Amino acid sequence: MNSGLRVKTSMPQVVILAGGLGTRLGKLTKSTPKSLINVDNQPIITHILDWIASQGCNRALLLTGHLGIMFDDYQHDGVELTVVKEPSPLGTGGALWNAVDNLEDEFILLWGDDFHPIDYHNLLQTHKNGQNLLTMTVTQSHDTMNLQHEDGFVVQYDKSQSADFFNGYEAGTSVVSKRLVLLFGRDQQWSWENTVYPALAGKIKAHYDDTKFWDMGTPERLDKLSQFFKQRRS
Repeated sequence: MNSGLRVKTSMPQVVILAGGLGTRLGKLTKSTPKSLINVDNQPIITHILDWIASQGCNRALLLTGHLGIMFDDYQHDGVELTVVKEPSPLGTGGALWNAVDNLEDEFILLWGDDFHPIDYHNLLQTHKNGQNLLTMTVTQSHDTMNLQHEDGFVVQYDKSQSADFFNGYEAGTSVVSKRLVLLFGRDQQWSWENTVYPALAGKIKAHYDDTKFWDMGTPERLDKLSQFFKQRRS
């Protein structure tokens, strides 16, 4: 599915992982995919696509799973949108592998329940300068930490538990080479974060940006994100 033919810009393709069950949101996701839940009168995915369009990105690949059929009629005026559905729950890594034929050689990877309004041009400059397969946005101003970085690289990551020496947090926006998906891809359920990040420890370029990001994974966080958008409009 797409919203019309467009000439490619110099900005990369954006890939959005939007297949999660959203179980922490309770009844809200029983009949609506998490990325289509309204936040300040429009789906969170629309806010995300509005932002990527403002950054000059005009192509997005949306990877869906739970209630994916509900994306069939979804379009965005500013972005050529392609939707790839999981035949069954595949995890974040499995979703990327399932869509490997639709991936461009390099892409910006986002999460479908996060709003992270950073400057993509600065991120891409960090990635270009480092000549790495993966560049991860790292914030050092979060209430919890899930990684350790040293000398501009992520050397350890663990989202299941924190450690005293952790000094950063993955902020949810990365630049990824398709070569990584080809290297680690397999036909089963698997996690991108738990597979790729440990394997590349010390080789993940860190892009430092403390811009606040918003995760709508719980009812409380969803309410905070709604308040943010309302305040931004006022």
